[in-house]
Amino acid sequence: MEKLMKRYALTRQGAKDFIICTIVTTIQNIMLMAPVAILYYITSDLISDSISKSNNVAYVIACVIMLVVMGVVFYFQYNTSFFSTYIESEHRRINLAEKLRELPLSFFEKKDLSDLTSTILGDCTVLEHNFSHVMPQFFGSIISTIIIAVSLFFFNCKLAVAALWVLPIALIIVGCSGKVQRGISRKVVLAQEEGFQEYLETVKDLKSYNAEDTYVESLKEKMDNLEKESFRAELGTSVFVISASCILRLGIGTVALVGASLLVKGQIDIMIFFMFILVVSRIYEPMQGTLMNLAAIISQDVNVERMN
Repeated sequence: MEKLMKRYALTRQGAKDFIICTIVTTIQNIMLMAPVAILYYITSDLISDSISKSNNVAYVIACVIMLVVMGVVFYFQYNTSFFSTYIESEHRRINLAEKLRELPLSFFEKKDLSDLTSTILGDCTVLEHNFSHVMPQFFGSIISTIIIAVSLFFFNCKLAVAALWVLPIALIIVGCSGKVQRGISRKVVLAQEEGFQEYLETVKDLKSYNAEDTYVESLKEKMDNLEKESFRAELGTSVFVISASCILRLGIGTVALVGASLLVKGQIDIMIFFMFILVVSRIYEPMQGTLMNLAAIISQDVNVERMN
């Protein structure tokens, strides 16, 4: 708990809510595999020609129960993600205001105006967004994918390896980009801080001393610098994330190739092959979002560091 509080600039209650939200998100991702299970059994009955009226009723009931349970899980996930995040945001902003109120005036003399306005509020906004849309989904996707991956080995080890070999490689690619992305994020933040807020705060003084034109010329250079750094940040992130996403898609191809080979050799039946095709088309979806979220999490380190 203490590590979470320090690592992500959270209160103790905020850390507890984050853990609860991650657990609920994990359950939500696992629940998304329920339609795959129902489709598997329906297809199995159709192939074996053993489907009957009683089976039809059972499948309809199962679908209704599944929708109700998923609705309840999604409802709790929404509440834990958004309500708890903005309650934590309220505490964070109040604590920041109290901390600033107690600081001596000498502290403010040493700081730029941007540190006390756009920077602090910008950091709060980044953390609000990440803890409502990014962080629980990131950790929930990883945990649920591990659980589903382990369960696949109980059906067929070869097909499970064919489906999952891409996951660690994709995570390693994005994870190894952390240092590069942190450096790019710091450059973007510095480019944003230079001049913009200062101009907003002092525009009246600049006009009164007839110095606005001179200042705007230097401001344009800073804007060009921000545009270049933002472009580099987007390019640097997308190179790693898109590469990892492309590798993830290779898993579908390897499952098809390995599964077809095993099916021809008679080592698996058609339903096992069908199930793995269904699962791999679904298992990568949370991970796709996870890879995008990982880039956002890495870039938020700058905001957390400054908040602490």
